[in-house]
Amino acid sequence: MLHGGSIEARSRGLGHGSEFIVTLPSARVEDAGASPSALVHQVATGRDALRVLIADDNRDNADSWSMLLQLAGHEVRTTYSGFEALEVAADFRPQLVLLDIGMPEMNGYEVATRIRATRWGKSMLLVAVTGWGQQEDKRRALSAGFDHHLAKPVNLDALEPLFAQCRAASS
Repeated sequence: MLHGGSIEARSRGLGHGSEFIVTLPSARVEDAGASPSALVHQVATGRDALRVLIADDNRDNADSWSMLLQLAGHEVRTTYSGFEALEVAADFRPQLVLLDIGMPEMNGYEVATRIRATRWGKSMLLVAVTGWGQQEDKRRALSAGFDHHLAKPVNLDALEPLFAQCRAASS
């Protein structure tokens, strides 16, 4: 098999069920190199771990990012609306906010503007994560107070410089 594992099937005959065994090799950190999966293997500890807020009305997307960043050692809070993102940001005080723009009721532009209007929100790294990637969308995100604009689907490698920026600001 191309992945270096094996697949085996067994049965004692009709009516006795079947057993399927899939064996996969474990990943080694040195094999991860600069691939996106390296983020999961380079677990942040101590001062390298960040407080991250993910706000996206697409629950599958938000939950997937949350699990991935938690596996990488970060403290993560996940919200599914702009109103909830504001409440959690005020209490949690994340260093990094990954904020969807196209949320109903209160969009990401409004959330970013409101966060920036607070004393506690001025130093947060706000990242617009959106399917809207035109130049006008980027300009509007920056004018609303976002520091960066990432078009969906976001590549994991695009987050590493943002993590480094947060860590440098915390030093």
